Amino acid sequence: MKEFRDLIAKTKEEANVFVCGVPFDKNASVGKGASEAPRVLRELSYDLPPLDMMGNNLTKVKIFDCGDFDASNFDELHQNIRDNFLNNDGFHIILGGDHSIAIASERAFLDKCKEHGTTPVIIHMDAHPDICDVYEGSKYSHACPIFRALEYGYEDKNVTLVGIRGFEAQEIETFKKHPLLDVFKSYDIKKMGVEALLTLLVAKYRNPKYEVYFSYDIDANDPAYAPGTGTPEAFGLSNFETVAIATGLISNLNVTCMDLVEIAPPLDVNNITSWLGLKTIYEVFNALIKSEKLKK
Repeated sequence: MKEFRDLIAKTKEEANVFVCGVPFDKNASVGKGASEAPRVLRELSYDLPPLDMMGNNLTKVKIFDCGDFDASNFDELHQNIRDNFLNNDGFHIILGGDHSIAIASERAFLDKCKEHGTTPVIIHMDAHPDICDVYEGSKYSHACPIFRALEYGYEDKNVTLVGIRGFEAQEIETFKKHPLLDVFKSYDIKKMGVEALLTLLVAKYRNPKYEVYFSYDIDANDPAYAPGTGTPEAFGLSNFETVAIATGLISNLNVTCMDLVEIAPPLDVNNITSWLGLKTIYEVFNALIKSEKLKK
């Protein structure tokens, strides 16, 4: 497959950005279709010139695509992401898939942070907290990754939720048990502004002892901007707000892995949600270049 025009590395040794796909949506609770996103994003990427929205050249980015990982067994997915993806030296991007894949990838990230001697942080940009213990009878629902992360060993004080506006009653009860967990609702961000949000997060996590996993569910964006997702939620963030949050975090914090989940191409209109996700990744590339965080 042709992909990432003019950005592909021939070997892992040449690469400074590593990509993998997890084409899986069996744990989505409403609309399906996120399993098709890794393929569609790759296909669209070949038509996208290697430039950001301001015309900055991105060819310092050298991508090695590690292919797709099977998510039929989450224990195996956790091991594969840990041993065959996060072991590569560079920035890591996981293309989902519904958000349940983060149950495995955030667990793998936790393992890697233990090896690195760093403190693992999750910044979860989403319309939903995804902190249900069990949802629709499953502990592996896309509504459960943050609850599972806390079970696996993340400290609540090192988990931040951004853009939240859709809750389950059980999640409100969980928040009461984890008062150190930060929740910035979309309403809060509209009032305080993105710059104020970034100032708080950078002040909290800028110390290099922290290693950050940034999880980006496309439904953090208002469905007016991102209709192609299985659980659209009104009153969301704009494209400029989400890209400013993503690039601000990556420019200023030790973010070494991000995922992009819940894009569902069958539910989309003219691929605009896929293009949003892809263009955001390219803005992330520019942030990596400008902040000199890419391996030479």
